[in-house]
Amino acid sequence: MASKKTFAVIGLGQFGSAVVEELVDLGMDVIAIDIDEENVKKLSGILETCFVADSTDEKALKELGVQNVDAAIVAFGSNTEATVLTTVILRELGVKQLIVRVDDDYYMSIVKRLGATEVITPQKAAGRALANRLGSDDYKDFYKLDTRYSVVSIVVNPGFVPQTLEKLNSRGAFGVNVVLILRNGKSFVPGGNDSILPDDTIYVVGTTKDIRNFRSNINGKHKK
Repeated sequence: MASKKTFAVIGLGQFGSAVVEELVDLGMDVIAIDIDEENVKKLSGILETCFVADSTDEKALKELGVQNVDAAIVAFGSNTEATVLTTVILRELGVKQLIVRVDDDYYMSIVKRLGATEVITPQKAAGRALANRLGSDDYKDFYKLDTRYSVVSIVVNPGFVPQTLEKLNSRGAFGVNVVLILRNGKSFVPGGNDSILPDDTIYVVGTTKDIRNFRSNINGKHKK
C-alpha cells in the first residue's frame, strides 16, 4: 500500500482554506499555517495540526516539521513579499514539490526561478472560466488543465438525438474525450456502447476550440 502523502498549506485565506479542506476530506496528512490567529481558528475544528506561525521565519517552519512534507502549497496570493520569502525558505529546507499561488503574472517567472515547481494563478483561471461559461449557456463548469487543455461540463439540450459514443466518435471527429456522464443524479465513466441522452451533463476534455466545435455539434444542430 502506498504511504499517505503529507502536505503543508501556508496561508489560510479562502483559497488556502479550500485546499486544506479538500486535502483533509481526501484523508491526507496536512500541516496548516497562517500568521493570522483567526484564520487558524476557522480550521481548527477539522484539523489539529493547524498553527499560528510566521512562514518567513525558517526556525518556526522547522519546528513545525515542514521540511518533512511531500509537498507545500504557498497560498498567500497578494502578499508578494511573504510569498517570495516563504518560497525561498521552503526550497532551502529541501521541500521537493513546491506549489506557489501568485495573483500577478509578473511574479510567475520570479517564483519559478526561486524554486517553485508549479505556479498557479487562481484569479486568472476563475476569469477564464467565467468568460467561457458566459459565452456558452450550456457550459456548467470550465476548468483549465494547462495552457492547452480544459475540462468542461456541458448540459445536453432536450432536443438532442441519442447517440452512442462509438457512433458519435468525439475523439476522432472532434479531438475531445467524453470522460464522465451525469444522469439523474448519478455519474458513470462511459464506454463506447453507452449513449449520450437529452438532459445529460457530460464532462469533456480537449482544447477550448475543439470543445466548442463538439458542443456546437451536439447542441447546435439538434435543437427542437
